[in-house]
Formats: sequence, structure tokens, C-alpha cells
Amino acid sequence: MFIWVWLPLLVLLTVAVITDLRRRLIYDWLTLPGLLYFVGIHLFLGDLGLTQTLGGALGLGGICLLIAMASKGQLGGGDIKLFAMIGAAIGFTLGLQALMLTFILAACIAWPVLLLQKLKKSGAKRVDHLPMAPFIAVSTLILIGL
Repeated sequence: MFIWVWLPLLVLLTVAVITDLRRRLIYDWLTLPGLLYFVGIHLFLGDLGLTQTLGGALGLGGICLLIAMASKGQLGGGDIKLFAMIGAAIGFTLGLQALMLTFILAACIAWPVLLLQKLKKSGAKRVDHLPMAPFIAVSTLILIGL
């Protein structure tokens, strides 16, 4: 299963992290084919089940959409689609754990950054938001054991 699921997921997450760090974008040409690939490969392999695969994609995508709406856009569309792709790859149960771990990891970085910004003078460059793809990738890789 490593060759068919984990290796493509690792490649897609790496590209998402690079594009998010460089351009603050996670592209549709990356996430949407990835989502379709993982749904298809799990149906072909018969390992994860249709409920976990589609539930992961729709469930995580839907939860992230609600988070984006509640946070007034702090979670972007690329992040939403990346989580939908991850849900299709690892299923709803593990995907939900990845979602929670993502926000815990992001908070561990954001709080010190915000604290340092408060202590610095107002003329210093402020960080308005962090790219989420690195946190999404790290949490997903932790949970799948890579």
C-alpha cells in the first residue's frame, strides 16, 4: 500500500508545503486530481472502504469550510481542498485527528509569534497569518507514521 497511497500522499504534501510557503497558495491542479486519485485507488484496492474515503473527503472538506467561514477566511480554499484530499487518502477518522493536530501544532507556533510581535515596536513587520500547509503535512505524516 505504501507505493499506491503513502508515496503519492508524501509527494503531494511536499508540493503543497512548497507552494504555500513560496506563494501562499495551494493549487487546485494539485489537490483536485489528488482527491480523485485517492478515492479511485482506495476503491480499486478495497482497503479503506467507500464510507471512510468519501466521508473523509466530504467530511473534512465540510468541516474546514465551516472553520473558514467562522474565521472569516483565515483558513483558505486551498487548505480546505488539501484537507479534503487528505480525508480521501487516510479516511475520515484519521483525517479528523490530523485536523485537530494541525491546529494544535499551528497554535504552538502562532502563540510565541504573536507574543513576540506584542513585545516588539510597532514599526516591525507583522505576521498576519501563517501558511497552514506545513502544519497540515506534519500532522498527517505524524499520524500515518512516516
